[in-house]
Amino acid sequence: MKKPLTIKDIAELANVSIATVSRVLNNNSWVSDKTRARVEQVIQEQQFSPNLLARGMISKKTQTLAIVVSDISNPYFVMLVAQIENESLRAGYKVTLYDTQSANKSSSQSEIIPEENIFNSITDSQIDGVIILGGNIDYNNVPESYLQELKKLCATIPVIVVGRQLVDIDYSCVERDQSGCVTLATNHLINKGYKRIGFIGGSKSVYITRLRVEAFRDALNNANLTIVDNHIVQNNFYLQHGYEAVEKLLAQNSELPEAIVAINDHVAKGAIRALKDHQIAVPEDIALVSCEYFPGSEYFIPRITTVNHHNELIGKTVMQVLMTLLKDDEQAKLPEKIPLSLFPGESC
Repeated sequence: MKKPLTIKDIAELANVSIATVSRVLNNNSWVSDKTRARVEQVIQEQQFSPNLLARGMISKKTQTLAIVVSDISNPYFVMLVAQIENESLRAGYKVTLYDTQSANKSSSQSEIIPEENIFNSITDSQIDGVIILGGNIDYNNVPESYLQELKKLCATIPVIVVGRQLVDIDYSCVERDQSGCVTLATNHLINKGYKRIGFIGGSKSVYITRLRVEAFRDALNNANLTIVDNHIVQNNFYLQHGYEAVEKLLAQNSELPEAIVAINDHVAKGAIRALKDHQIAVPEDIALVSCEYFPGSEYFIPRITTVNHHNELIGKTVMQVLMTLLKDDEQAKLPEKIPLSLFPGESC
């Protein structure tokens, strides 16, 4: 007995996505006349007749969203996922989390899951929408295989990225102010009278680091302060990297900065620990600020002066945009950048 054709078979014969076949079957206006005609021709030629139950399964929303995150142990992602999940539950959606463990490749002891594999898995699953947080999309040089699979995913279901917009790929994007946070932190030090200022943390391969280091250099240039290249240490985003950055500054056997801008609170904490191990007090001997607040930093000694990116607003914004997309509105109105605020502490 010949196996009955499926929607996937029709999609392959018509050279379109499964989602496109679904839209044709459900008379969705999103499909162009030319594409609709091609799909209908294949359906007629193959005498394809989906039963009512199958059609109901196609058109029915599963009320499930996928979140793809590059390291769930990172406090930034923990906060953001929690906010998005809260907003999702309020909107009546369940969340499936995919943790690739790709953000801290050099230090991770876990298996790194190729994001392309996850995109394929999501495409084959009944998922209504996808939220991407970090990963390969954050690198200066994004792998071609990743780009191709991301394009396929975006052609199938609504996708929203918290990060940056890549050209020629159709997804909605919520951007954080990666430059403004550094300007705010650096100017705080400058206004306090510090002149010899360094920058630590981040990875040269990640676009966020490039933007933040550029903003740091611009802030010093605008204040007519000297930029000392040896006082800029780009290694990574975690606690140990703050510690290692200070060790590198000390190993240069040259004059230390009067103040340091850390890329985030984790790096700031690691730096403070390293300075204390060398009997260098913060803020008495050297001042320190952070570009990005992580929960709990207000209980650290000394309390870190840091910049709040307001992840609770980012989470709400992501869901507002995604809900618009899920309602089949072709264009989701994107808000302006989420505002920043400085948390004064005791570290400077």
